[in-house]
Amino acid sequence: MKVLVHQPSKDDIMFDFLYQMPNSELLFLLTCVTVIISFIAIILVKRYIPITFRYKDNSAIGDTSALISVIYAVLAGLAALYLINNINYTSDAVQREANAAADVYRDSRWLKNPTKSEIQAQVKQYLNHVINVEWPLMERGETINHDGDFILDNMTRYLSAYNASNSAELFTVRDILEQIRLLYNARHQRIQMSTYSLNPELWIVIIIGTVLTLFVNYLFGMNIYLHMFTVFAAALMTSSMIFLLISLDRPFQGESIIEYTPMQEVLVFIKDNAAQHLNGT
Repeated sequence: MKVLVHQPSKDDIMFDFLYQMPNSELLFLLTCVTVIISFIAIILVKRYIPITFRYKDNSAIGDTSALISVIYAVLAGLAALYLINNINYTSDAVQREANAAADVYRDSRWLKNPTKSEIQAQVKQYLNHVINVEWPLMERGETINHDGDFILDNMTRYLSAYNASNSAELFTVRDILEQIRLLYNARHQRIQMSTYSLNPELWIVIIIGTVLTLFVNYLFGMNIYLHMFTVFAAALMTSSMIFLLISLDRPFQGESIIEYTPMQEVLVFIKDNAAQHLNGT
């Protein structure tokens, strides 16, 4: 699986605008570019390659087109399937991170103050940091600093210094430390997946497959209007596939991004829990 992923470098900046575009605009752009190029290609082919020459070889052109189309469809389909699985994996990491943060907060209620209050305050600080600082950075494809790690380290230090008065408290401390470990792991899985995209070599192969699929269709010998319709359909299909791969490529960029809803739900739970505590219920 690692051969399919790539950490974006400075060389990828020129393509970042594609990932920031709304889906409707991206699809429109890709379709227009592909269709315009295809229609220009048809005019050039019609002008320089006689239709009688092309018509004779329609069967050979059709066989070649079918072979290329099948290979292209399999490759693009596998890439799309990988990206969908990648998004599901990333969503699971975000959910596990939120669940671990909620477990740390819930278990901390069994500790004595000031450790209890400090742990709960740092859980809130961590969630707010992820939502307000890290998520915008991931949406822009920028590097995330270690401030979130420092918050988790502070929680670990507080718990390590906690003086448990009985075995129940000792078990609670160990359980919270385990939840912090799970939180740390899920956090770094999320950060790691936010930097991944399809390998450039795979993009090159997909682009080559797109060009070949369209080019072979330019060579058919048929009525010009029917030919334009056929090429338009092929251009629409290939541009839609490129659109799909781009929209799925980076889980935290673009319009179809993974949201921080699980983190927000934990913050709502913390707020409601604090309100109930103040009301004495």
